[in-house]
Amino acid sequence: MLYTKNINITDTSTATILEIPQGFVGHWNMLFISNLGGSTNDVTVFVDKDPDPDLYIFDGKNVSSKDYILFSQATVVLQPGDIIKASTGSAGNMEVIVTIDLVYALTAFTNFNGI
Repeated sequence: MLYTKNINITDTSTATILEIPQGFVGHWNMLFISNLGGSTNDVTVFVDKDPDPDLYIFDGKNVSSKDYILFSQATVVLQPGDIIKASTGSAGNMEVIVTIDLVYALTAFTNFNGI
């Protein structure tokens, strides 16, 4: 099932966009970031993969005022418990939208001999 979630970031705290629920795998296929503010700001978007190292999609990417970034030419596979998070370098008005395809997770991968 396709699912879209958006947040509006107005300060520098790290915001949670969504967490992949248990029993599902998320195929993340679209990220849209729009700087609605009046000045250039930078954005960081990453997947919190506790306890594994985080997966950074953008790390301090500059976005000019009234400009946007569209990331849709790849699919990132997210596992249950993975959390998509975002933050900005300064207070402003940044809209972050993600679309994922949630699919039921298999109990074992047959192509990996049950590992």
